[in-house]
Amino acid sequence: MNAPRDPAVTTPPRARWLTRHWLPVTGLGAVALAVVLGALIAARTDGPLAVDTAWLGLLNQNRSVAGDVVADTLAVLGGGIVASLLIPGAIIVALLLVRRRWGAAYVLIATVLAGASVQILKQLLGRDRPMNVLTTLDYGSFPSGHVANAAVVATVLALLVPRVWVWVVGGVYTILMMLSRTYLGAHWLSDAVGAVLLAVGVALLVWTPLAARIEGERALSAGQPAVWHTFWARHAGLVVHHDHDADARRRLVRTAVTVASLGATVCVALLVSVLGSTGLTIMDVPAQNLVLSWRSAELTGIMIALAIVFGPVVLPIIVLVVAVGWGITSRHAWRPALLVAGMAFGVVLGQVVGRAVDRQRPPVDLMLFGADASFSFPSGHVLGAADFALITTYLVLSRRPSRRGTVIGSAVAALGIVLAALSRVYLGYHWVTDVLTSVALALIVLGCVIIVDVWWGARSEPGAPGASEAIPAVGHEPDADRA
Repeated sequence: MNAPRDPAVTTPPRARWLTRHWLPVTGLGAVALAVVLGALIAARTDGPLAVDTAWLGLLNQNRSVAGDVVADTLAVLGGGIVASLLIPGAIIVALLLVRRRWGAAYVLIATVLAGASVQILKQLLGRDRPMNVLTTLDYGSFPSGHVANAAVVATVLALLVPRVWVWVVGGVYTILMMLSRTYLGAHWLSDAVGAVLLAVGVALLVWTPLAARIEGERALSAGQPAVWHTFWARHAGLVVHHDHDADARRRLVRTAVTVASLGATVCVALLVSVLGSTGLTIMDVPAQNLVLSWRSAELTGIMIALAIVFGPVVLPIIVLVVAVGWGITSRHAWRPALLVAGMAFGVVLGQVVGRAVDRQRPPVDLMLFGADASFSFPSGHVLGAADFALITTYLVLSRRPSRRGTVIGSAVAALGIVLAALSRVYLGYHWVTDVLTSVALALIVLGCVIIVDVWWGARSEPGAPGASEAIPAVGHEPDADRA
């Protein structure tokens, strides 16, 4: 008789008991403690907690070059696209490769909900950050997003891989992240503690309804070979390549070169103007004054919402959800991988240009969503939004030969980019030339993605379409591959 294949059937009794008793109470209690701690801090009228000021003072007295390097490195690992997209994405891929789909779903849900919970508390409580800050910040001090990211990763890995060394490494990583955020002056100690409580609580609450299947799945996968052992033999469809005919390739290459050249030309013109404070920068102040004249309470709320959606926390989560969902539902990884790679390339490109130019932002008193002392040129929010809109639109529409769909998709992408650009100028964080440069850089990224899609994606692999199955034109993909 064959062994049972349903994860729920093979679930160990311990997992069932944990699901029904200990973990739900623990998770709910941790989340409640985090919320209560934040509420008590927000209700205080006599400044930070004594332990917060004492801890911050101790760290300020012991700063060093080595400490700065370690803290800055942890700041990169714990925030932005690395913590919101790359780390959870790598964990999800690893779990899928060892046939643990329920575990991968758990990581995705826990990461998204923990990040959303952090942002909700930040907006509701609006706690002021410490004054002596050594890094760039977003709005709200409680709870720490970096620490929450570290804690949720440590918790999900400890639950999915119940080994002592996983618990130790996860705990050390979380503690180091807590130290780094307070060392940099980005958070109070209570912010870090609240983040740990919130992230651990959310991870436990998400685990509760899934524990039986996850534990059973782990027991089943232990006796099976990993996916990569038989990947090409059994799952060649996960990587879908498309052989375009010669005319289609030439058209796509011309499109890519045209788009990238346009972006590079505009980017160079704007860069020269910004470096010399002449030329196109003449429109910065008049355009800013025009947009600022539109300010109202209702419109400000909308613009802040857009800033959150296109920000360094929510947008990577959106990309992660889209890429994973796209890959699972369509059973291929090529276009989702291109989307993630294009977004990552855009982040690197924006960071390189921004740090090289190091342009100052508009005056702080114009900023409506918290002070930001980082570089202004280009806008990271607009670059991320434009990359996501343009790359996704291309990857979808290049396989769908519908003129109406092309018009609608292009219009939606353009609208999203315009809204992202308007929000950054309206909220007082960028000049018009900053957001225009972001769009120009996104065109360069799009051109690179098209080139990679045409030349690398067209290479035949085992199980991929052969030359006889070449696609005559963009959009003429067989129905079976249009997902």
